[in-house]
Amino acid sequence: MAVAAKIIDTSRIYDDLFRQLWGGSAFPAAKWLDRDRLGVRKLLADLQRSRFPNAYVGYAAGLRSMDQWAGRGHLPYLKATAALSEAAVGPGTLSAWRASLQIESVIGQIVKGPVFKVPTSPWATEAFRKSLRLTVHRQVYLTDWLARVDSGRGLLSEISTRPLSLYRDYVGSLGDSPTRFELDSSLHTGLGLNGLLGADALSSETVRDDADLEVEVADRVDDLLTPQQAGRLDVLEDLRRALASIDAKVVEMLEGGWHVIHQAPPAAAEMAAQCAVEAIDRAIRAAAPDSEVEQWLPASGRPEKECRTSTGRLTRAVRIRFIMRGHKNEAKMACTLVDNLIALQTQATARAQAIKHASAGDLSSARCLLGTAEHILTVLFVIDRS
Repeated sequence: MAVAAKIIDTSRIYDDLFRQLWGGSAFPAAKWLDRDRLGVRKLLADLQRSRFPNAYVGYAAGLRSMDQWAGRGHLPYLKATAALSEAAVGPGTLSAWRASLQIESVIGQIVKGPVFKVPTSPWATEAFRKSLRLTVHRQVYLTDWLARVDSGRGLLSEISTRPLSLYRDYVGSLGDSPTRFELDSSLHTGLGLNGLLGADALSSETVRDDADLEVEVADRVDDLLTPQQAGRLDVLEDLRRALASIDAKVVEMLEGGWHVIHQAPPAAAEMAAQCAVEAIDRAIRAAAPDSEVEQWLPASGRPEKECRTSTGRLTRAVRIRFIMRGHKNEAKMACTLVDNLIALQTQATARAQAIKHASAGDLSSARCLLGTAEHILTVLFVIDRS
């Protein structure tokens, strides 16, 4: 009832949304967005008559109705409905779906912009353009499907939806002529986020408690991950060389994680997640040794509480910011991905003792986590920042 009341209360937000869109010169389709035409009043009446299974499903149906009228390519509309969803239901599956649509629209504009037009930069190839578009399109593919089957069951949590919102804000700030570093960061951060989305969905209690749903979600996640393997292999040798120059043990940890997945022991997700997190920790400690970070800290302007743990040790975040100094937005994204990868590792560890064999969901989750770790390390150590 609380969810229903909150969603129905957003009828006032609809009114504000329409007024804002009507006044926006950048949104010519706003003339269509009146409450009656969008069926908002009918939606609320249907909710009261229980035509929908619950208010969450009714709200999602209302969004899809709005999409048909306004078109999903209108960025101001997508921004407004993303904000509306966050206000109506908070972070979760529906908000992730709307954020991914907004991201896809922004990237769609970027790949049609000056950077990719002739004469083009040598690196701004058709293959790169396609990789970037497909990366965010797959986010839409997964979140759209999850939003259809969620029904308010919480298939996605803040572990993936908060980083997705941060990514949306990042790509939205790039403008129409981003640098190569910004686009490379967008690509690999997006690929890493896809892994977080998949692992988060597979970790939800709803999925874990429903064997049929777990298989279905695992199939969808595999659909998401399989096309990304080509992109992973494209940079794998560069990543291995970069990591070997920092600490050869990091490469061994990643390879050990993939070996675990192929062997599929009962705690595959836990073991692969441990390999992923330990690889990141070892790499950033080697690339940001205490002595160098301590020397940099006074001029960095970072608050002391961000820089040290309760025991006085340097935090992961400050090491990452040291490695990526001069690129604070990309460093913030990398820190967020690492934090939430660790949260998923904690969940995997908590489940490990309760399972007797690795399910399809466990193995898909393990692939997600290792892939995300590799893309984080690619952002930190491979892509050119010049």
